[in-house]
Amino acid sequence: MCGICGYASVRAVPIDPHAGRRMCETLAHRGPDGHGEAAVTARGDLHGWLGHRRLRVVDLSEAAAQPMRSDDGAVALTYNGEIYNFRELRAELRALGARFASQGDSEVVLRAYEAWGDACVERLDGMFALAVWDGRGDGRLLLARDRTGKKPLFYSLAGDRITFASEIKGLLACPWVPGDIDPEGIPEYLTYGYVPTPRTMFRAVAQVPPGCVMTYDAAGASEARPYWSALPAEGQDLRPSRAFHAEVARLLDEATRRRMVADVPLGALLSGGIDSSLVVGLMSRASPEPVHTFAMGFPEEASFDERAHARVIAERFGTRHTEHAVRMDAVSLLDRLLWHHDQPFGDSSAIPTYVVAQLARESVTVVLNGDGGDEVFGGYDRFRAASLSRLFPPAAARFARPLAARLPRGTGYADFGRRAQRFVERAEGTLLERYQSWIALAGHEMLPSLLRPELRQLAVRERIERSMAACYAESAALPDLDRILYANLRTYLPDDLSVKVDRTTMAHSLEARSPFLDTALIEYLARLPARHKIGLRQVKPVLRDSFGPLLPDSIWDRPKHGFGVPIHRWFRGELGTVFADEVLAPDARTGAHLDRAALGRMLAEHREERADHGARLWTVLSLERFLRRAEQPVEPRPPGPEPVLDAAPVG
Repeated sequence: MCGICGYASVRAVPIDPHAGRRMCETLAHRGPDGHGEAAVTARGDLHGWLGHRRLRVVDLSEAAAQPMRSDDGAVALTYNGEIYNFRELRAELRALGARFASQGDSEVVLRAYEAWGDACVERLDGMFALAVWDGRGDGRLLLARDRTGKKPLFYSLAGDRITFASEIKGLLACPWVPGDIDPEGIPEYLTYGYVPTPRTMFRAVAQVPPGCVMTYDAAGASEARPYWSALPAEGQDLRPSRAFHAEVARLLDEATRRRMVADVPLGALLSGGIDSSLVVGLMSRASPEPVHTFAMGFPEEASFDERAHARVIAERFGTRHTEHAVRMDAVSLLDRLLWHHDQPFGDSSAIPTYVVAQLARESVTVVLNGDGGDEVFGGYDRFRAASLSRLFPPAAARFARPLAARLPRGTGYADFGRRAQRFVERAEGTLLERYQSWIALAGHEMLPSLLRPELRQLAVRERIERSMAACYAESAALPDLDRILYANLRTYLPDDLSVKVDRTTMAHSLEARSPFLDTALIEYLARLPARHKIGLRQVKPVLRDSFGPLLPDSIWDRPKHGFGVPIHRWFRGELGTVFADEVLAPDARTGAHLDRAALGRMLAEHREERADHGARLWTVLSLERFLRRAEQPVEPRPPGPEPVLDAAPVG
């Protein structure tokens, strides 16, 4: 796991190795174990520079250092990721005559490109972002990203060249890449908590989409080309059966075992939910030593503290368990999170993810987690609501709405009143329209009121929902419930979940691996209709029927619980004061884009407990802090000292 960067241009644009080293310096946290760079040329009119920051995980020797060159020096690779089928590919390449000087996966990627060209990415099973310079002809650069977007890859076409990096700050370290903010991204950010791929909050910066490759040569940059699709290639022809559940169990077990290959200490993040518990159980089966597990919780808010459930799993599998009761200052962490994300990020669960990654890194370098289980097995409550809504006619919704409005709304994670009111508020719409209302932080009615008049024209539905609409169009042949799961895999997973996990773990030079995002598992489950994945009475019936005895009933039967923080309570305390002091101040940077009076009313409603705007307030505060930071030069290190955690270890 590493950080990569570089650029390519025509020879008339000079190479600037000092700018390249500044790029690498901003990525040092992604790879603290080594630094490499290489100037690259071709017989044609192109040349370039590649940089690399290394985190040693597999093959710790210098033979695996990057950038890595072919035997004749014409092809060079800078690569970030882990290829889980690298041993099988190595054997296949050796049969074709390839020779290897190292034992890890990096050289396998290089030799695969030499053998198969751009098509090599179709054979790589893992998480990766890579750049290959091919100087054997006129010169070309290949950029590619893994299928589900686990690893990031940004690029800019500013300055008469292509510049790429694992993080946006790497691009902005180059004097030719402008850091101008794109206000057109703000309405989408307020809707989703992120700017959907391939766009970013910067005018001159874009992302290589997941599962895509693009090239740069003398003719310029190509359009990103997909090499993989999560749609069922063979049609939805599977039904639950004993053989089906046995195959699911085999695929997840194999995915877990392949992700346990490492030459450094390895553990697991354990929340006590179904997905992370299954991963720990499968790791324990495969490991001759006790698995090292890590959990944390916020004891001041019982509904956000899952340590007791994690302890059940730790005891069941005899893990080396470490848990922390954390009391922390979210304000002190906000700027640090923004530095690592490079963009405003509305998902407040980045806070506990950052903290548990920090705690785990004290003992291990690699962790497995349960990420992707909800995407692949239909586990989110919003999927269950979508399934239930098919049975809920509009007339019933009109009758239920005034009843739901009278339900008390609590502050707990799974508050019934809040969820019931959300469920019936869009009951007259289509299933896809209702789902959009459930995932929006600021919906169609609220969003225009938050924007200044000059931005309201950007809040039209067609523009805000274009990323979702594209996914729905791609999956038009499927039932609506399946289209929703597909869109979630293509949008929320790479733009929110994977971003959160990548940035917060790499902030501590910790590699996170996700067995549920295994390619073969995703492709197999895509052939099962969503109605069989989403359980109305029981969560994740496919997993229960595939692994039932592995976990205790208390884990299978517990309500769905995300990895969150009591953000609603924080904004009725210190965070609310920070919001008032910064967002509602006359010099607020968001004042150029958002309606300050509307934001003031939102804060007042939240403080007076007339509404729960915690997630929206966090999204706006993150935007304010981001706009302030964007005015400053790029810092090569995170701002301030690492926040001191009030964390009591147990175990």
